[in-house]
Amino acid sequence: MTTSLPCTDVIAVAVSECDIRTIACVPGYPTTGIAERLIAEAHAEWCINEKLAMEIALGTSACGSRSMVIVKHVGMNVLADPLITACTHTIGAGIVIIAGDDPLAIGSQNEQDSRYWGLIAEVPVLDPNPRNLRFAINEAYHLSEAVRTPVIVRLTDRLMQSECAWTIEGEQTQSKSKSHLFDRSIWEYSMHGRYQLFHRDTYPTMEGLSEDSHLNVCTEDGVDADADSDTGVQACIISSGYASTTINVIMRQKRLNIPHLSLSFVNPLPVGKIADFIRDRRVLIVEETGTVIESQLQSGSVLGRRSGHLPYGGLTRDDILFAMENMDKDAIELEVYPETLESRGFTREICDDCPFIPIYEAIKTVKNAKGIVIAGDVGCSIRTAPDGVVDLAYALGSAIGVASGMPEKSIAVTGDFGLVHSGLQALLDAKSNKRDVLAIVLQNRVSAMTGGQDVPDMTRVIRACCNDVTVIDESADQRFIERLIHGKLTARGVSVIVANGRCRKYYSDRESNR
Repeated sequence: MTTSLPCTDVIAVAVSECDIRTIACVPGYPTTGIAERLIAEAHAEWCINEKLAMEIALGTSACGSRSMVIVKHVGMNVLADPLITACTHTIGAGIVIIAGDDPLAIGSQNEQDSRYWGLIAEVPVLDPNPRNLRFAINEAYHLSEAVRTPVIVRLTDRLMQSECAWTIEGEQTQSKSKSHLFDRSIWEYSMHGRYQLFHRDTYPTMEGLSEDSHLNVCTEDGVDADADSDTGVQACIISSGYASTTINVIMRQKRLNIPHLSLSFVNPLPVGKIADFIRDRRVLIVEETGTVIESQLQSGSVLGRRSGHLPYGGLTRDDILFAMENMDKDAIELEVYPETLESRGFTREICDDCPFIPIYEAIKTVKNAKGIVIAGDVGCSIRTAPDGVVDLAYALGSAIGVASGMPEKSIAVTGDFGLVHSGLQALLDAKSNKRDVLAIVLQNRVSAMTGGQDVPDMTRVIRACCNDVTVIDESADQRFIERLIHGKLTARGVSVIVANGRCRKYYSDRESNR
């Protein structure tokens, strides 16, 4: 007997079944909600950045207890260093990384596909759908402990918003941990030897587990996928929860009978199962957001983004329907009209009551007068870019480093969470190497873009790093701030303006709860 529950509920129950000791989270869309749920129910904790979260998980694992890391897709970039080493260094108890992807970039700075980290780090990747999400999380821990590497479970925002299958009886879901301590015998091998050992024993085991996984299912919808029939000439291989659900809906509405192979164990790919499924068929590969599966299949009968049947990036129902209706064509030249703010119909601007508006206006005035480039950070300040305040915004915590590379003293605008996350290292480097940079730290004590998580007061830390530090509050007007910025830009070395302000969105809520 089965029923459905919100995806977040299913994840929370799966976590409770897996006997996890440590859950380290970094806020960010689309995984903030599940992290907040687990902080309330399962003793999860926020971390200042993803690398630290991964390192905490590795320490827990080494001592024989299971751990979990919850990040958004760009956070995978930050934790990549310890992740990639972990596969050959090995781990103890199971580690699962929940990577939240954001197809269509609803709340992110890019449309990155976390499945690629499985190829780079050579670790298993599961890409569950609403029918198998609960079991995928359980299975991930079994996999992690079988191959002694972390396992990535990739979720998307639309999967997080879905109703997911909840099996009440007839399925084995408990995934209780056995003690798996770190095995120090790995130190008998050189680094080169560890890589050889990994590819002799571990990776072939992963491949076998992928081929046999119950998470990869051929769905016929009334059609025998192994029988010769007209409908069997065309087929789909699907990865990602949204695509799987959408194709099922389309086939019911259009009364289509197209065999499809739903893949949720996507790295390593089950190449034998795929080869048996493809045979002489023309196969459409439906995946978000990259071409992880399509790029690994060499058959000329494979259709997808490279053949023009599907656009790059996140998919809509119309995209998938168009591709399915045109599977008889070898290639299609799609007309692509990249989305603009105007065609989207809205832009996300700074809040009208933001305490830092005078600072933004002062920066814009100084920028226009001096002709300098302003480095912004991935936080609230990026919303000033269309209005001409910040010019560059590459990653969370990157503003000070980017500004340090400019040929003349310029301005880095960073939030306090960006500074805590990874910007502090750039401030230390700038001071140590006598770089010329003005860092303006907008300190509202919350991570406003990700739900208002607490951020520590960094004023004393900044003063310990730099001599030229000025602290201002909300009483400072635009003209005063302009004069202050002009003065700082004429001084050599590192200068910092710490601007304290209360984020109205979260301050009023906190005051009412006191």
